[in-house]
Amino acid sequence: MESISKRESQVISQMKSKDKIIFTPRDVERFLDISKHNTYRVLRNMTAKDLVKRIEKGKYILIDNWNELDIYEIVHEIFKPSYIALWSALYYHDMTDQVPRTIFLVTTKRKRPLKLQGQKIEYVSVKKDLFFGYERYGRAVVSDKEKTIIDSLRHPEYSGGISHLYGSIPKDIDAEKLTNYCKKTSSSTIASRLGYLLDKKGIRFKKEGLKKMIDTYSKLDPKEDKTDLDSEWKLYVNRRLE
Repeated sequence: MESISKRESQVISQMKSKDKIIFTPRDVERFLDISKHNTYRVLRNMTAKDLVKRIEKGKYILIDNWNELDIYEIVHEIFKPSYIALWSALYYHDMTDQVPRTIFLVTTKRKRPLKLQGQKIEYVSVKKDLFFGYERYGRAVVSDKEKTIIDSLRHPEYSGGISHLYGSIPKDIDAEKLTNYCKKTSSSTIASRLGYLLDKKGIRFKKEGLKKMIDTYSKLDPKEDKTDLDSEWKLYVNRRLE
């Protein structure tokens, strides 16, 4: 193994002491108090020695963290603010045993997809007032179970589809928290879909709060044609649920 220089050792110790998973050249420049030119030389040497790994332009990770941490513990650190969501959160919370091929994150900004450890990482942009309902589980930042369902009702295409989502909703879900989250979205479509799915699932909840939100007709599956209207929830039930 190649010897580690004093500066390289300082970078490693600084990142570990600050528990910094993802770092930038600017971080290194500041920690070492060196020029930008010398910073990039240090990082090039550390990459060549397999001490750090370049995740994407301007983003690095210590190779020890890359090898030891789960990908779910890394992805939200790459781009902030973000949290693991949708199908990935369904799987994280053991609400489904179907492993998503893509890791989905919700963010308030636009971010291009990237690939890590052989998996595609995709960021789904939402408005700032929809960025809530997430928690830290160890190192991972993930939407809680109820917000996972709400996000998935907005984007069933990133959650395995509406049938998959229906099968993922546990009977012991916190219905009150779920309906409160729904109200925060001010979405008629989400209210229609949620009310219908909870009814069909046999989960007790306060219906009137959701019904007051519904001001238009929506489709259960956004990709299918309008068929089989459920008048109670103003919803075209165009997808068979099992």
